[in-house]
Amino acid sequence: MDQITEIKKVGIVGNGKMGSGIFNYLLDFPFELVWACSPSADTEKLSRQLGKRIRRSLEAGIIDQARFDILSRVPVTRDHAALEACDLIIEAVPEEPGLKREIFARLDEIVRPEAIFASNSSSINPSEMAPAGRHAGQFAGLHFFYPVALKNIVEFTVTTDTTASTITAIETFLDSIRRFYIRLNEKNSFMLNRIFLDFQNEAFLIVQSGWCSYSQMDQLVRERIFPFGVFDFCDSVGLDTMLSSIRNYTKAYPHRSHFSGFLEVLSDLVSRGKLGRKSQEGFYTYPPGVMTVEAPDNPDEIVEYLRRTWILSARRFTSLAHLPIEDANRAIREYFDIPKGPFG
Repeated sequence: MDQITEIKKVGIVGNGKMGSGIFNYLLDFPFELVWACSPSADTEKLSRQLGKRIRRSLEAGIIDQARFDILSRVPVTRDHAALEACDLIIEAVPEEPGLKREIFARLDEIVRPEAIFASNSSSINPSEMAPAGRHAGQFAGLHFFYPVALKNIVEFTVTTDTTASTITAIETFLDSIRRFYIRLNEKNSFMLNRIFLDFQNEAFLIVQSGWCSYSQMDQLVRERIFPFGVFDFCDSVGLDTMLSSIRNYTKAYPHRSHFSGFLEVLSDLVSRGKLGRKSQEGFYTYPPGVMTVEAPDNPDEIVEYLRRTWILSARRFTSLAHLPIEDANRAIREYFDIPKGPFG
């Protein structure tokens, strides 16, 4: 079978915030694009929005007439058959393993045998979604982060079946779109989220121990560690997504019980329909009211403990993944949006 050495035509599957973000980011690069949306998507509306964006880019001199004409012909469709000639297809649908497997099995019958498949999943390993057919060697994880245009980091996860030519083609693609990436195997996949999970879980245990409230913890973290809190982050992502992801991350952990309290609270909230911002209620109620949050009695002790947790977790996962310290430090800084990483 021929191997793809240069990616020229890219298909994006999914029109949620990640699918839309990846598609819109790639508009700035010289690829042919296909956008395969969900069955319920308003493709006419999405096409109009695309048309307005590229028209503004033309008028501002960002793109020339030739590029405008190419982008004007980009298919925005609900028909996966439009992806048949793509070199690379990036799936970015909700974190439902069955849905992802179904999509890739369907694509396996549609596209060329040499086409490369990638999933943007944030918690499911590529081998759990890869079709059993002809594309097993051309399958990998490409985990972009939200917002795509601003987060210059991608976790590139390979399986034991991913071929050397597929790895080279994807790395060349990531370089061409100016994305910094770290390459991981499936034992160490989703490293950045796992580091944050250790931090989140310890923050949860501190709250459960009565040292502070959720709001006090979030305020403390925002003011002294990261630019976002622990529990408002969960609400923003969606508690159902968080629950599924943490279950996936910890299912092979020998110390999985350490996370059981956090999982139980998330499961209880989800079972009551409290999914975070999208349902207007999660750890917090939305829109949030104006309230004064007093600092806990022992803020320095809490901050020091959480910083130490974060540094030790970062070092452990970096070692397990056999990453160069410079690469890990850069990735962690980008992920947490901080000027200094755990390695300096």
